Amino acid sequence: MTWAEQQGAPASKNPEDRSTEFVAVQGGGESTSAESLLVAAYLVMWAALLAFVFFTWRKQGALEKRIEKLDDVLRKSVGKT
Repeated sequence: MTWAEQQGAPASKNPEDRSTEFVAVQGGGESTSAESLLVAAYLVMWAALLAFVFFTWRKQGALEKRIEKLDDVLRKSVGKT
């Protein structure tokens, strides 16, 4: 049984019998507007991007310090031989 049949509407098998224009739903229970969802999605994406850049920047700094230490060790070992 289709939804239309459950609602008491006659089930139409012919595509020409169906409505061809937009009919707004009456009494919809949406509690959040599309605009606020869009803004929230953009905020989440920007926050994720900024977090990614921040953590990458920190990791890059740690790698630079490690490379400097390795460079110092190599210079000292080359100087001893």
